[in-house]
Amino acid sequence: MVPPEFKELTSGAPEPAVAAPRKVFAKVWPWLVALAILGFLFSRIPRQALFQAFGAGPWVLLGLYTFGQWLVILLADAYATSVSLAVAGFREKFSRIVLARGATYVVGIFNYALGQGALGVYLQRSGVHSLRAAGLMLFLMIVNLGVLLVIASCGFFAGGSPQKAAVNLAPLFAGLWLVMILYLAAIGLKPRILQTYQLLAPLWQAGLGGHLRAAAGRLPHMLLLVLAYWGALRLWDVPVPLSQGLSLVPVVLFVNAVPITPLGLGATQAAMVLLFAPYVPQPSAEVRAAVVLALALLYYFFGLVTQALLGLWCFHYLRRRDSPS
Repeated sequence: MVPPEFKELTSGAPEPAVAAPRKVFAKVWPWLVALAILGFLFSRIPRQALFQAFGAGPWVLLGLYTFGQWLVILLADAYATSVSLAVAGFREKFSRIVLARGATYVVGIFNYALGQGALGVYLQRSGVHSLRAAGLMLFLMIVNLGVLLVIASCGFFAGGSPQKAAVNLAPLFAGLWLVMILYLAAIGLKPRILQTYQLLAPLWQAGLGGHLRAAAGRLPHMLLLVLAYWGALRLWDVPVPLSQGLSLVPVVLFVNAVPITPLGLGATQAAMVLLFAPYVPQPSAEVRAAVVLALALLYYFFGLVTQALLGLWCFHYLRRRDSPS
């Protein structure tokens, strides 16, 4: 549940009346999915191996590493957001974008889409029409996905298909590139029938050139996110080669963003175990899985705490700047 003091970030049009059981189910089922995934992981990994992995890993150093990385990531995220919004017609002071973007981290820890929606509400309160604000958020998410695809593809072609990972990424990359090429073709051709939708107006206003400028501005942020995961793996003594980390970490980020489970809980840890356990230099498959699961849980927890602290600080100063003196 989102804390009451942050409901104003996500408040919008009144929700239609829904039967109470349906509301309860909608809130409960993501947690049930998360618990089911975690239960499956814990059932396959011996407790002793997991406890040993927790104790042996440099968790204090990991906590400090996580806190430091999110400070840098927030600045890179705010810069990328300001560039993307500017090419789509919305300009704001960088310091204010930093505070606004950071404030959305509080609700973003509950759900990636909720965090993006909170930024959309901020744009509405800055005078942007609701449909245009939604279109700007759509533009940001498309650019994010495109940049992640570029990073992952560079890693894929630099290091080849990861030999140890238990997945074949080639079909996934091919499908995503097909969708991206069709999308960019539509932006270039500007079909008249699609231009009638106000929601898509920021996409046409940005054009191909604006998409490229937004992607260039977003690249440092996304690259930092990917390298942060890769650095955490190396810090935890999981020697994933850089090229394969560039290919695999974007898959984890995508899983984390999809609202299957709350906060990405369960799904993110399962993805990390599936993708990175084969790289742990241990003979036992159970021990390898335990090492990665311990890292995934701690890194996830430290990330939530850090984002919450940054978000609270930014939210406080944003309200302080907006309050009449």
